[in-house]
Amino acid sequence: MKSLVVRFSDQVSKFETTHQRLKDIAEFLGVSQNKAVAYAINQAWEYLAEHEEMREELEWKRHGVKVGGITYLNHDQAFLDRVRERIAKGVPLPHEDDDHLESGLLFCFLSKEQQDAIRAAADPAEKRRLKAKFLKETSPEAAADNIQAAD
Repeated sequence: MKSLVVRFSDQVSKFETTHQRLKDIAEFLGVSQNKAVAYAINQAWEYLAEHEEMREELEWKRHGVKVGGITYLNHDQAFLDRVRERIAKGVPLPHEDDDHLESGLLFCFLSKEQQDAIRAAADPAEKRRLKAKFLKETSPEAAADNIQAAD
């Protein structure tokens, strides 16, 4: 077991307490002061995990990878490398990966020929360029027709 030195204050605040409070907890529980400290830590942990989303925040702090101004959690290294490359080139990056380029509502607005052209492009940047170009060229009426044709 590891030991810890606990320093007490003469006053009680959010992050300070008195030795008398520890003694009171230990006496009430009928345990040693060491066990009372463990009890207090476990109670605080359970409270924070339930009310303050502590587990989620710790997961982001411990395992998240910050790239640019965004922290990513559980993304593969290839995705993170693409994000870094795009940031270096000044290319805007949505929060989704490249495999979403061929799905979603905007993709459904395009004709089958336009969708096939996007699918045929190998480079994700080229897929994005084509998708943006085709969306600009597609009128609202044509987009509605394309969605109906897909059904």
